[in-house]
Amino acid sequence: MINDELINDDDQTEESEDSRFPIYPTLMTLGNAICGLIAIGFSTKFLGVLAEAEGYRALDPEYYQWLQWAGMLIFLGMLFDTLDGQVARWTNQVSRFGLHLDSLCDVITFGVAPAFIMLSFSEVLPARFIQGIAGIYTLCAIMRLARYNVEAETESGVGNFFRGLPSPAAAGAIATFAIAMPDVMFLVNNTDPQQQKIGNFICDVSMVLVPLLTFVLAYLMVSRVPYPHLGKQLASRRKSRKNFVRLVQILFAVVGILMFRELALPVIFLYYLCASPCTILWHKITKHRRRAASDEVAAADEVA
Repeated sequence: MINDELINDDDQTEESEDSRFPIYPTLMTLGNAICGLIAIGFSTKFLGVLAEAEGYRALDPEYYQWLQWAGMLIFLGMLFDTLDGQVARWTNQVSRFGLHLDSLCDVITFGVAPAFIMLSFSEVLPARFIQGIAGIYTLCAIMRLARYNVEAETESGVGNFFRGLPSPAAAGAIATFAIAMPDVMFLVNNTDPQQQKIGNFICDVSMVLVPLLTFVLAYLMVSRVPYPHLGKQLASRRKSRKNFVRLVQILFAVVGILMFRELALPVIFLYYLCASPCTILWHKITKHRRRAASDEVAAADEVA
């Protein structure tokens, strides 16, 4: 009789644990991982075709769609990454399991897949250099996500700022160039000499810019540079003036996307990447100037 009661208690405990398992958030998180895996598959297919061709300009235009789809899947993974947290809060299923699973899936979509996309931009720089940058980027993304997990468990939330560049933003910056490549190659293959010249210039710059940008992104992810959490800051009621400015910036970004389509996305992400470091640098410069000016005034007063 006692054994039966113990068995029943164990069954009830297992049922209660199963009932608390975050099913719907987990499905969203795994959807993020699936997007990353498919993006790696498209990037690998493009790399295979590129290896057999004589360069970017010798490829058939339809092959660039594979690279574009890989970039779009990164953004679809961002959507799943956003929804899993929202669904967990809506269903009251926030758990440590979900936190760690989210970071593991983020490694695939925002750590490994962007590195494969970056390998496609290897027409100018040496292959070993490109591969080394891809490895550094992936390792820095892993360390960034591990640090985020520790901070999320030991501190009171993330707040309105991230410490270091978020891995989805870094991945999105690389993905925007992949999404823009079909439009760039359309300009390269255009019959208008002026547009063809512009397309060739953008293509040549991208082959150097994307690998170097990936290296900078790797450093920013593991740095302590504060980056704004746009969603939380817009939802916050404090500092309504700054929120209004950010809302205006978002509206300008939407208008730019509608006007220039995919070509506007790299510019928007580069603005987000550079805004915080440039602001910190500007504050340091102005602070140094103000201190030097105050020292000069104090010295003049002493002489007088």
